[in-house]
Amino acid sequence: MILILSTPNDDDTNIVMEHLAVLGEKCLRINDLDLFNGNIKMHYELSPEPKLFVESIYFEKTDLSAVKCVWFRKFGFFDKFKPYFQGETNIEMLEYLKLEYTTTLDLFFDFLKDKKWLNHYSNIKKINKISTLIASQKLGLSIPKTTITNTVDSLDLNESYITKSIKDGTVVNVKDEIFFFLTKEVKPKTMSRYKGFFPSLFQEKIEKEYELRIFHLNGKNYPMAIFSQRDAQTGVDYRHYNYSKPNRMIPYALPEEIDDKICSLMKNLGLDTGSLDIIKGKDGDYYFLEVNPSGQFRMTSLPCNYDLHYKVANHLKAMNT
Repeated sequence: MILILSTPNDDDTNIVMEHLAVLGEKCLRINDLDLFNGNIKMHYELSPEPKLFVESIYFEKTDLSAVKCVWFRKFGFFDKFKPYFQGETNIEMLEYLKLEYTTTLDLFFDFLKDKKWLNHYSNIKKINKISTLIASQKLGLSIPKTTITNTVDSLDLNESYITKSIKDGTVVNVKDEIFFFLTKEVKPKTMSRYKGFFPSLFQEKIEKEYELRIFHLNGKNYPMAIFSQRDAQTGVDYRHYNYSKPNRMIPYALPEEIDDKICSLMKNLGLDTGSLDIIKGKDGDYYFLEVNPSGQFRMTSLPCNYDLHYKVANHLKAMNT
């Protein structure tokens, strides 16, 4: 049996499950939110030996010992639960609930640790932007000059930088306003009046020819070029989507050297899948930015006709033996 650890409303999971059904593969999906709001019943017992059972209106009580492989899609983000506690729970209580939540997930993962994994949870937990930037440099990939600092004194006042989250970007609700933490361009001159600020990540602004989004699956890369620089709204970060004038996106052939280095990077990181962001600079160089182990891949598959959901389903089928 295939176990899929996902989250509600993830279309990539939905499409892969449709292919698995056609392929005749039995799979079980557990969404992180459903596991903790009661939509999925969970029963974990420790003696005489650890056993873990789940049950919902969609499937009968199931012993997860029967699972042969696990697809770690998107699972275990505590931020999804914050709206449930808004206005009722203080910061200390949220921290306590988060600790209880992550400890329960650790028990869940530990029970499944010896199964076959498409992206093992232990490797996912190690991934962060800084470690992947360092790992990519060691393999000979170029990266933008990167600084983490809490003072403008560390920056060149005459240069332009981009800034983004050190860990993961998020969406924050403050009263009636919504703030998206995406990549932004900043000029140190406008910050010079501040003595200091919260530690932040700054990278040199690369003059780009275009952006690349690359989905990696089991040792093979599926690249797509995004011509985001043609639109001022998407020029810094294509995720500032312009729905009235979408960016052109086409299949792309990576230079063999870059393709090999990306495969080596994913192998060193212990990742079977992931969405990578790379900039093709006007200087002709390729600049690695980051990898998202659970990045959505429909946006790469559909414009480029890569049929990635079918390929993921077939890979899971091969693992489920």
